[in-house]
Amino acid sequence: MTLSPQQMVPQRGQDLCHLAFRQTLELLKVTDDVLEELCHQSPRLPDLDGLVVRALNDIAGGTGPLGSRAPSHVFVVHGRPPILTGTVYAVGQGRSVPAFGPFELEAHRSYAYSAASEEVLVSNAEDEGDPESYQARFYPAVREAVGAPIRNFVTYRITGDRPGAVIAFNYPGQATRYEGQVLSALAITLASLWTLSSRVAQVEEAFLYLIGALARASEVNDQVTGDHILRVSRYAETLALAAGYDPEEARTIGYSAELHDVGKIHTPRELLRSPRPLAPADVEIMRQHTLQGEKIIGTSPRLAMARRIAGAHHERWDGSGYPRGLSGEDIPREARLCRLVDVYDALRSERPYKPALSHDESCRIMLEGDRRTRPDRDFDPELLRIFREIHADFQRIHAEIQPWG
Repeated sequence: MTLSPQQMVPQRGQDLCHLAFRQTLELLKVTDDVLEELCHQSPRLPDLDGLVVRALNDIAGGTGPLGSRAPSHVFVVHGRPPILTGTVYAVGQGRSVPAFGPFELEAHRSYAYSAASEEVLVSNAEDEGDPESYQARFYPAVREAVGAPIRNFVTYRITGDRPGAVIAFNYPGQATRYEGQVLSALAITLASLWTLSSRVAQVEEAFLYLIGALARASEVNDQVTGDHILRVSRYAETLALAAGYDPEEARTIGYSAELHDVGKIHTPRELLRSPRPLAPADVEIMRQHTLQGEKIIGTSPRLAMARRIAGAHHERWDGSGYPRGLSGEDIPREARLCRLVDVYDALRSERPYKPALSHDESCRIMLEGDRRTRPDRDFDPELLRIFREIHADFQRIHAEIQPWG
């Protein structure tokens, strides 16, 4: 049966609303996935703005009328007036493609943002009667990103923790209230995800703060300072990036390295501050901090890397380290990495039994050895090679993180 044009409009609207509902369920599934991930490991929300664009891409890639009803660009805006931040995405590329931004704009100069209320707004240039005046209402950077005269737009204003707006430009033909329903469904879900993102960020910030506080507490009896902890964290992240870890893995190694000596909270103060060589029995007590660190950190999946580092950062490449005498690649790589950066900072730092050494002298010992340090025995040779290439970054980090800095 062939539908009349009058019959096709409600049918198209119903199809679009069903599609919007399906996309909303997909976005809400992201919420569930993030909450589950939050319980197990460092949560990293996906590109939330890009989710909206990908949803609209699904419309663009559809068949029949639905495939022709996607906008050409989507403008995602954040902030509170008068200053906003926005990014313009191209639609229909099979992925979210930032076409321009992020850039700052003044709220009163962005007509599509200013005109929007909490209800959806649909606007078509031909209804305004003056195409040139219509173009002048939009922020110049937006017009540049769209790259063609703006014929219409649909926008939905978002309130809440992260206020803003989602604005879709240049639907084929006339923009209708059905396009508005699709966009508003996506925007409402996006607003809930922005709120979740804010909460997750707060939880993450608190988590990292507590790691730092625990690390600082563990050094209360030692001569080292919180600056040592910060430097080791920065060294570890820097070396991890150079060693091929992705940025998130490197970041995890960095904050996990802060807890490498957390077990020292159980080590007697007189041993930690002794200016003389320790007796064999005292050395055994000192070495227990690795096992104590594993116990303190526990079995949380989120801290699994920190636990491995705490337990194995005194193992040596040739198997002569402690507490388990692991060797080579049996030592967790992040622990091998932490051992190297910890030794560097120990050489650079003053101790009761030694003065602080210069960067050049520390590098010479790390790379060539001395009576206490043998590079071929102590370190992963590949990590040592990378250290040789990037040691200047260590010198910079050491200069940046000082008690007076």
